Amino acid sequence: MRLVRVDDAVGLMLGYDTTYVGRDGATVLLPRGHIITREDVEKLKDSGVYFVWVMGDEEGSDLMYEWEIAEAVANAVAGRNIYVKPARQGSARLLTTVNGVLLVDSNGLKTLNLSGNVLLITRQNYVGVVKDDVVGIIDVIPLSMRRQEVEELLKLKGLVNVEPFRRTRLGVVITGTEIYQGRKSDLYYPVIKARADRFGWSIVYREVVPDDEDKIASAVREAVNQNAETVVVTGGMSVDPTDRTPIAIKRLGAEIIAYGVPIKPTTMTMIALLGDVPILAVSAGGIYYSDFNALDIFLPRLMADLIPTREEIAAMGLGGLLPNYKLTIHP
Repeated sequence: MRLVRVDDAVGLMLGYDTTYVGRDGATVLLPRGHIITREDVEKLKDSGVYFVWVMGDEEGSDLMYEWEIAEAVANAVAGRNIYVKPARQGSARLLTTVNGVLLVDSNGLKTLNLSGNVLLITRQNYVGVVKDDVVGIIDVIPLSMRRQEVEELLKLKGLVNVEPFRRTRLGVVITGTEIYQGRKSDLYYPVIKARADRFGWSIVYREVVPDDEDKIASAVREAVNQNAETVVVTGGMSVDPTDRTPIAIKRLGAEIIAYGVPIKPTTMTMIALLGDVPILAVSAGGIYYSDFNALDIFLPRLMADLIPTREEIAAMGLGGLLPNYKLTIHP
């Protein structure tokens, strides 16, 4: 391609999209491949465009342009259950073919981004995603690169993957004597149901029990008997005298992975294993912070059979103070 003044571009083919950026965002004025007319010249100048890239005077087959680079690199880094959708102006999107959990090779991502020419931008590791979600974007910085430079980047393969949900059946145990006696409505079940609906899980067991460790333990056992592959228990997670959920889970003989996680809100969370069935017990804070809480961080992982270790949970303290946490609320 070569750079020419718009006045000299009439009759030539655009080699690159021309764009206008205003208050409503970026808009493509004229797309790559468009033959420039005399009327286009004034339109371009009105938008502040006085030079354009046009096709011709190519430097040979040694060059690759941003639209070619973006698609090539995106296809290289796309791993399991990922497909590529080219976008405009040196971008390509990475989308998931399944519902599951995003897994990104962070070291490979860093290596690619250190190239300074091509950037991989993704969602957070271990986030739950659904089919056709955009999980990453490739952006190319220069207009063109030498083919050999691109080929080096293409060695970074399979950096972005989605692990499908291996578990699909949930059991839900709602604790709280005040809910059991009908003094208060259960506000937690809709929070859990919204996650289940989004990710395609079915709730095979639901029970409301009082703050009694024997009844809580019995309900968890019954959830497992009803073929729940993961059990969520809500409420009763602090050290108040009426909070009995942690005691109940321990009495079941479950292996406790963590009681208390370095995340706010919903710090008073327990993750345990009863045989091969994960138990996620979450504090009442998930009602107040229904938009994002420990359910969103841990439940997708558990449903994908990616059980976190104590070391992984401990490291979550970095960044564990979530943007939605309010200092005026302390559940």
